[in-house]
Amino acid sequence: MSKRIYHPLDLSALAYPMMKSRHTQSNFRYSARLFEAVDPDLLLKSLSEVIPFYPNLKTEIVPAFFWHRFAENDRPLIVKEDDRPPLAPLRKKDTNGYPFRLAYKGDEIILEVFHAATDGNIGAFFLSDILTRYVELKEALEKTDLNRELITEDAFIRYAKKKTLGMVGLSDYNGTGAVALGKRRNYRKEPVLLSKEIEVEALKAAAKAQEATVTEYVAACYISAILAEQPLPLKKPICLFLPVNLRRFFPSDTLQNFVCFERISLPKGTDDLSFGKILDCVKKEFSKKITSAQMQRHVDDVKLCFNLPFVKYLPLFIKSPSFRLCKKLMDKVRQTAILSNVGKITLPPETAKRVRDVKFFLNISKNTPLNVAVVSYESTCNVDITCGLKDTALPERFFALLTDQGKK
Repeated sequence: MSKRIYHPLDLSALAYPMMKSRHTQSNFRYSARLFEAVDPDLLLKSLSEVIPFYPNLKTEIVPAFFWHRFAENDRPLIVKEDDRPPLAPLRKKDTNGYPFRLAYKGDEIILEVFHAATDGNIGAFFLSDILTRYVELKEALEKTDLNRELITEDAFIRYAKKKTLGMVGLSDYNGTGAVALGKRRNYRKEPVLLSKEIEVEALKAAAKAQEATVTEYVAACYISAILAEQPLPLKKPICLFLPVNLRRFFPSDTLQNFVCFERISLPKGTDDLSFGKILDCVKKEFSKKITSAQMQRHVDDVKLCFNLPFVKYLPLFIKSPSFRLCKKLMDKVRQTAILSNVGKITLPPETAKRVRDVKFFLNISKNTPLNVAVVSYESTCNVDITCGLKDTALPERFFALLTDQGKK
């Protein structure tokens, strides 16, 4: 019997397995609708041919003495008809231990991935390659070379500079209290997925008319939609948690996580409902926080934090309950919602002809029940909300702002 091979998680992923519970898990979801019903046998064959290019996903995440780690997984791959609530914690009977779930329903292919294994940018590549191979098998086309020359490396270790604990602004990571969306009694038992399709050029034009990027414009619309139902002046800031793809700032081809999270806030005391004022604030936040220097700081802090001796060498059986206890004791709403824009998904022409649309959704939690994800495919931008609240007035107001604000 061959010896099982183990690999480390990247530093930024080490907390994710400790955060997992029966009810919540840090997953993200992609879905793609075809122009015909999905063939599950071909989908499974596609997965089997694609997964060797993603060794970080051909694994199981298992506990070790100090941290969780990857273990090479040779169990059979599974593709099942979708029978799960969206973004529910992964079950072994659906995944055989792999850190993702691939399913189908009618004409839709669904991919949900545990964030400990990778980030949404690599998840987009994984889905794209599965779709490409599926269409090639379905149409008996010549097979594309799927080798993107991506590697398994911890880019946080590679690019971090030496830093001491005294140089870290701990208050930046603990965060101040932020506006919360909804009361627990108004939560749904299972989230619903809400989407708004917008022509990419129309969205770009609306953003350009305000001298903003698309992400800045979407962020301002969402903050504006939230602000409309808050008592003024704001008693707490409205804070969007923004994942930033660090590959934009560092030349890494890693398959593992390489994102950091930045807070984009409308400050406490705000009493101006005008969209222009909100957008100006958002643009200033982006220009101040989404910079090379700030991203270097985040990378340095991640390496320092997870290499502190009292963190690194505490046994996992003590570390995990301690982590959960600290999280519970310090529990507060640190961000109002998460907003993630993964950009454009591009498929080969023959594949694109057979894929109707692509959507992207984030998991939610008890403190962030309305998270927003943005993905573009062909000429359409999908703005997608994972909604854990019974009342959908806020998402509807946000979708209306997205399409109307740029015309005012």
